[in-house]
Amino acid sequence: MKRVAIAIMIAAGLAVTPAQAATVTQEEVVAFVDKMLAHIEAVGEEQAFADFSEIKGPWVQGELYPFCHNLAGINVAHGGNPNMVGKGGVLEIKDPDGRYVNRLIFEKVLRDGKGWVEYKWPNSITKKIEMKDVYSVLVHGKYICGSGRYK
Repeated sequence: MKRVAIAIMIAAGLAVTPAQAATVTQEEVVAFVDKMLAHIEAVGEEQAFADFSEIKGPWVQGELYPFCHNLAGINVAHGGNPNMVGKGGVLEIKDPDGRYVNRLIFEKVLRDGKGWVEYKWPNSITKKIEMKDVYSVLVHGKYICGSGRYK
């Protein structure tokens, strides 16, 4: 019931507190990524990536937001930070512990087609460094797309 109330608050544009937002489960992240994949198939890559990058759009839901990188390491969609779109060098981004987060994601997805990776990352809601659990998938053999949750 609490998750339904939070979803309604987000859809209505109401503020969601960090305590409320911290209820995202792994199952919800997987369902969100599945919806991303369905959207890509429905409208095509270019339109979907533009939709995913609208920070005030329906794809940014509290701590859930989409990201996509091409296999050359260029960001093609980012709901959490649209300024990243078109930027290269995503494979050089490190977490506070010095781990190359996108390299970990790429390795997992290119090996298994999809999967979870955990690392430390600034929470856009709390502004604190927290553990993040990210689920990503290979899309059309050209992109790695995913989303995550803070633990």
